[in-house]
Parts: sequence; structure tokens; C-alpha cells
Amino acid sequence: MHYITALSLTASLLGMVAATGNPVHRYTQLRAWGQPGCRASNLGEEGIYGDYIGLCVPLGNYDTIRSVSVESVESGCTLYIYRNLQCHSEPIEVPLMKCVSGEHEYKMYKLVCDD
Repeated sequence: MHYITALSLTASLLGMVAATGNPVHRYTQLRAWGQPGCRASNLGEEGIYGDYIGLCVPLGNYDTIRSVSVESVESGCTLYIYRNLQCHSEPIEVPLMKCVSGEHEYKMYKLVCDD
């Protein structure tokens, strides 16, 4: 009886990991910039791992982000950035090796991957 319960629990947990992605695998690497154009005021890179897939996450805690680029992205995944704090505004797709920039501030990101 305990064996069946343990087996069910293990299968359930494995299903949750599969649904959210591998928490130690880097699915995307983005770079944030403090100025438009992805050339000035490099604020560093951020890796997005499996436990952040589908979540609305702040781009920076203290810095103003004016442009974002994606340096690598797993096949089947797309990075979106947002101008508000709830990821409710229109999502802005950040294509691989392209710069998304503007005079406004980008505040949040969400990585979406195919199941």
C-alpha cells in the first residue's frame, strides 16, 4: 500500500517537473541595457531557467531597462517583455539576436515554451 502511494507521488512530482521545465536547465539568456539601442549602459545578462517558464518576472530590481536582447533561446521558447508590473499590457516579443528598445522602461518578462 505504501509502495503504491509513493509511486503515485513520484509520478505526480515528475509530471509537475515536466510541465514547468527543468529547473536547472537554462532556456534563455537575455541581456538588459539602460539605454535604447542595446549598445550603451550594459546592465548584464540574466539566464532564465525552467522554474521560471510561464511566470511574470521583474527585469531589474533597481535599474531602468530601456532595451533588451536575447543571446540564446531554447527551440520552442519565446521571450516577451512588458512595460507594466503585471504582464497585462501587450507582450513584446524579443527575437533571438535582435534588440527591442524604446524610450519607455521595460519592467517584466515572461518566457513561454511549447509543451
